[in-house]
Amino acid sequence: MKITVFGASGRTGLLLTFQALNQGHEVTAYTRSPHKISITHKNIRIIEGELDDYNKILDAVSRQDVVMCTLGIEKNKPSTVLSDATRLILKAMEESNVKRFICMSSAGVLGNDGGFWFGKVLIPLFLKQVFEDKKRQIEVIRQSKAEWVVVRPVGLTDSPKTGRFNINEGLPTSWRIPRNDVADFMLKLMIDKKYDFKMPAISST
Repeated sequence: MKITVFGASGRTGLLLTFQALNQGHEVTAYTRSPHKISITHKNIRIIEGELDDYNKILDAVSRQDVVMCTLGIEKNKPSTVLSDATRLILKAMEESNVKRFICMSSAGVLGNDGGFWFGKVLIPLFLKQVFEDKKRQIEVIRQSKAEWVVVRPVGLTDSPKTGRFNINEGLPTSWRIPRNDVADFMLKLMIDKKYDFKMPAISST
């Protein structure tokens, strides 16, 4: 398949790109920091672009089978970067007649799915603005015409891929998950329609 990855230079985006290439897919990697993508492969195309550059986003999305988004926000300050970028991505998808959109968000974004420590302490104290934009991003996705899935991982680790994880539509079953397993699940969602128009949580077994 032909896949576009937004946020391809991030820690999860890199793993997603690497796994997709290893599975034989063609990847268009969209990033503001191409020097961070240390992958050399005949099936990768790297597009350097800002998240408000609609023409480059359109170029990245055109003629693709699936668009995946692993964008994140590093600083907890008022921002609409995620929601604005997602709106442009989905607009480009509609213009290009690309239907499938797989987006990584986070456990806790529903308001009641983050557990006590993460949902009631960390988010209000340190991540409030980040999660406000994550919520806006989800509303943009819900209102789109795409075939979408929003994945809600718990605390991301850099552990190796296990291939074993729990998927729940409500509360996660643990509070850690390797980024490699999140990438694995997102790639499975390219053809698995079970979670279409849903927001499954992913956590370690």
